[in-house]
Amino acid sequence: MFFKWLLLIYLIILGFLSLNPWLLPDSKLAMGFIAWDLLDHAAAYGLLSVLMTIAFRQQCRPLMMTSIVILTSSLIGVLFEYGQYWFTSTRQFSFYDAVANVLGAVLGMAVLWFFLLYRKRWT
Repeated sequence: MFFKWLLLIYLIILGFLSLNPWLLPDSKLAMGFIAWDLLDHAAAYGLLSVLMTIAFRQQCRPLMMTSIVILTSSLIGVLFEYGQYWFTSTRQFSFYDAVANVLGAVLGMAVLWFFLLYRKRWT
């Protein structure tokens, strides 16, 4: 139950940060091709997918859970991007941010699976 509350709080914070018209990310800060903003998006949605998996881990089989979490986390990320366009006048939809959200969800699940398999292998 703790992780479900933590997930809810995290979603509220993520929604606030995504849809707040006064917070404007500085996409000019970049490491070569990759902007810090894109790394932030990937990390945020990677953490979202991990929290979602932990919160609902007992609901269905692991492979089905992985698919559901990746799809749900990706959908939330894309909807928040569209929400910036629909509900704010200072922010806009960014295709690259939406892709970073989806990749972050996938990478979060990959890291979680790697950790679980690695831990099981050595215990």
